[in-house]
Amino acid sequence: MKKIFLVLLLYPLLSSSQIQNTFSKDIVVVNYKEKVLSDSIGKFWQHKDIFFDTLPGSSIDKAYQELWLSPKDSIIIAIIDSGVDINHEELQGHFWTNNNEVPGNHLDDDKNGYIDDIHGWNFLGNSKGKSISYARKEFIRILCDKGYFKNGKIKDGDSIGKKAEKIFKEQIKTLDEDWEYVIGIENDYKRIGKDLKEYFPNKNYSLEKIKKIDTIANPNLAFSVKKLDYYLTYEATLDWMVDFKKYLKALKKFKLNPDFDDRKEIGDDINDLFDKSYGNGDITPVDETEIHATAVAGLIAAKRNNKKGGNGVINNVKLMMIRAVPSGDEYDKDIALAIRYAVDNGAKIINMSFGKLFSMQPEFVKEAIKYASKHDVLLVHGAGNDNLNIDQHNFYPLDYSTSKNEITDNFINVGALNYKMNHKFPAYFSNYGKLNVDIFAPGYELHTTIPENSYITESGTSFAAPIVTGIAAMVRLKYPLLSAKQVKQIIIESGNKYHLQVRIPGKTKSPRVPFSELSKSGKVVNAYNALLMAEQISKSKN
Repeated sequence: MKKIFLVLLLYPLLSSSQIQNTFSKDIVVVNYKEKVLSDSIGKFWQHKDIFFDTLPGSSIDKAYQELWLSPKDSIIIAIIDSGVDINHEELQGHFWTNNNEVPGNHLDDDKNGYIDDIHGWNFLGNSKGKSISYARKEFIRILCDKGYFKNGKIKDGDSIGKKAEKIFKEQIKTLDEDWEYVIGIENDYKRIGKDLKEYFPNKNYSLEKIKKIDTIANPNLAFSVKKLDYYLTYEATLDWMVDFKKYLKALKKFKLNPDFDDRKEIGDDINDLFDKSYGNGDITPVDETEIHATAVAGLIAAKRNNKKGGNGVINNVKLMMIRAVPSGDEYDKDIALAIRYAVDNGAKIINMSFGKLFSMQPEFVKEAIKYASKHDVLLVHGAGNDNLNIDQHNFYPLDYSTSKNEITDNFINVGALNYKMNHKFPAYFSNYGKLNVDIFAPGYELHTTIPENSYITESGTSFAAPIVTGIAAMVRLKYPLLSAKQVKQIIIESGNKYHLQVRIPGKTKSPRVPFSELSKSGKVVNAYNALLMAEQISKSKN
């Protein structure tokens, strides 16, 4: 690995021609000046190149410009997630179709155990076509299983129960505080609406107009002007307030409610993996809040360079959509069966942008991961958004028996990266771990698709994972003889290493650490480097 000193915003000390035949770069950043990216530059910063664009993207555009010859073939990627908008303008033509199934005839034509699974399967529904959207948090299910809500206590020595109880009390306290906070904002907006009606008759509030209100001449308006200025500065808008109240109500009514029976509509035996008599072929969203899968799909496969609102990593894909992740915590049984469904129906890569801090049946999923490994399927998983060291705190699903012993070699755990090359380089929310996070990828302020031909800017390891998934698809499609194990090795070893002292996510006052200490590889995924390394390994096999 050659060390490269990069004076960002000034000039690179090595030209691209000098480094084009190397793989992983060892980059030292100096003289960096933080700035806000413009829409034209930052909209798809994850595709940019550190040397060409002075942005720590994954060199996807560069890979297309210099290495990628678009093949006619495509690769099947399974996305285990929420419901997806299959009619989105950026995704049409990119969905897997089960050609052995006759749509709408209510028969299992291909005898795979799933009736009318045309584009995938919905494990969050029943055989009559009904679907659920919400589920309880796993720690609520654990506490219910242990009888906590009946007797009000956990037995001494029950460490899992005690931890679940602690998290439950913390989240209920936070819920109450957040509700009080948002009601306070709502009341402030009622006063603002009355006080400033003359200036904002339609409540179209703006910071520019606020600055023009003379509070010296109108001291009775000072409170409302000050409050409105603060709320708009920190984006606590009327729309945000409405959405936040909906979120809090859903927490109280569903996710944190021990009396909510989140499996009633489905009606299966949740402890029996062989009970598959549930689900249906409807992979679309239940309501307008279900946007996650469409966002993930767009980051992987939105049509490239068509001057619309999205831009994916790769278009030569068929997305197999598996709806198994509710608003709340997913069930281990659903995830295990979803992985097996993807493997059995031809997926070569599975994107898993979900996770939880507790698991009642982790072995269900571990065995499914082993099943995928046996069938040479690569799994890409978002490492989580709790700013936790997952060497010390489990974040499920797990690919290891102990934190040092991986059970398979086909599972990539991905942390989220910021574009700011200073102490903020790892996204503030991202989980991390020298043993259990494999690599980092762009996961902060990424522009992508949501239902109804709309677009959004999102952050999370949920959105870092599909960047890695897309790059892995480029490698597997161009070099189909490479195994899942080899592709994982290539992804991890070909990344760029940035020599930066960074804050540990979630610990703003702690001493800074080398970025390389936050993951196993210490690197950032890079499509260009990965394709170069894949080429070399493929040649060595011949």
